[in-house]
Amino acid sequence: MRILTGGFSHESNSFNPIITGEEDFTVVRGSGACDAEVFAGYSSSGIAETLAGAGAEVVPTVLARAIPGGIVSGAFYAAIKEELLEAARGALKKGPIDGACLALHGSMKVEGNICAEGDLCTALRKILPGVPFTAALDMHATITPALLETVDGFAGYKTAPHTDCFETGVLAAKTLLASLSSGKKLYTASQSVPMMLAGEKSETSSEPMASLIGAARDLEKRGDVLAASLLLGFPWADSEHNAVTVLVTGFEENRNALKEAAGDLAETFWKKRGEFTFSAEQYDSRGAMEAAFDAVLERGERPVFVSDSGDNPTAGAAGDATELLETVLSMNLAELPTPLLYSGFYDAPAVSSCIEAGEGAECGITLGGNWDRVSGRKIPLRVRVEKIARSYGPCRADLVLLRHSNMLVSVTSRHIGFGDEGLLSALGVNPADYCLVLVKLGYLEPCFKKIAARAIMAASRGCSCEILETIPYRKVRRPIYPLDPGMDWRPAVQ
Repeated sequence: MRILTGGFSHESNSFNPIITGEEDFTVVRGSGACDAEVFAGYSSSGIAETLAGAGAEVVPTVLARAIPGGIVSGAFYAAIKEELLEAARGALKKGPIDGACLALHGSMKVEGNICAEGDLCTALRKILPGVPFTAALDMHATITPALLETVDGFAGYKTAPHTDCFETGVLAAKTLLASLSSGKKLYTASQSVPMMLAGEKSETSSEPMASLIGAARDLEKRGDVLAASLLLGFPWADSEHNAVTVLVTGFEENRNALKEAAGDLAETFWKKRGEFTFSAEQYDSRGAMEAAFDAVLERGERPVFVSDSGDNPTAGAAGDATELLETVLSMNLAELPTPLLYSGFYDAPAVSSCIEAGEGAECGITLGGNWDRVSGRKIPLRVRVEKIARSYGPCRADLVLLRHSNMLVSVTSRHIGFGDEGLLSALGVNPADYCLVLVKLGYLEPCFKKIAARAIMAASRGCSCEILETIPYRKVRRPIYPLDPGMDWRPAVQ
């Protein structure tokens, strides 16, 4: 039994002007894709290990992954797509392929208005007609007709923050194996719900997501359901396909029961639409900073975390919006018992200037506003270079830690996320040592959540603005909730 594997994953924010290209992706080809350490813990690893454990011959193609950002370069996408397809053709020359299982995101957009997953899977299906085909998806996948027409079964993440990536790969692989071992054809019932949902309203440890995910898990305990997924779409992509989608995968012989299950779960989701709220207390930028100062100075809470949610690179934002920074600079930082820690900014010119100056030096820079010129501007600062760390992480980013007044700021030369606990450690910083920590995130990643005495979300301006009603969508199909709060809807399972 020979199973084709591979993956191409990116969450594409169409409001971010930065084109995500070759230099932003980690790419592993051929046999190295099965055991590449850089992909450990992701769905691709769960797929490969499960298939190998079942005695299948894993036929790897290519794995490509980047952190969220602007839409993907058309030339780079075309090159990786052709690599994957050519590897599939080459594998077929060596013998029959019995199935395919890919690790995808679901909300990857490419220059030219291409929905990548549907385009890629359609092309692969032409090479592998008739074989069972499953895919692991991110919870924030946007489901298109092309994807539904070409892939037989799906498994989506069930946690936010996403801590079950590997397990989702396992489920996608097991779904494929169930079809191959039984000889039964897979079928996926789909029900779209006309809703968009900011990611920070969908933490799965909070209601109503906790109960909704529980209902999906209960479905998977039924004998006729192999995988049940709640896929929320990606609100920071202006797409005509944006919506919540319920997918329920089983065997073709149970088509009607699967449709009913998808419709029921979708209707339950819709009925709870008014219950989705931010799990952390939430204010505008000024209100968030005032609440944070009060928590530190009047209540003695520390560390207090404030999320710069409108400029969250892990939601594809540019990482250089400055609204919250400008608010911070207007406050009396000298009152704080420790420096305020801000992580961080994507600003390659600032990093270059600081590296040239060297550790311990003072220099003048501008911070922010290189890319997001709607919600960011170049802020002139006089800084001391506290620490330099070169070639950090898979993207080989240069990092600097800057001091300005009673504030420390991490700055990176590459567009990377700030939820990685290793980033601050690379700069010799332990966030638990600081009274007030600002991070360009939405909900806090587990590494920060476990040490936060209090978590506050700033509904700041930027490419990942959490207040969806203020975003100037042009392609999103209307009516859709919450842009059209008075609309009515009833499910009609396809």
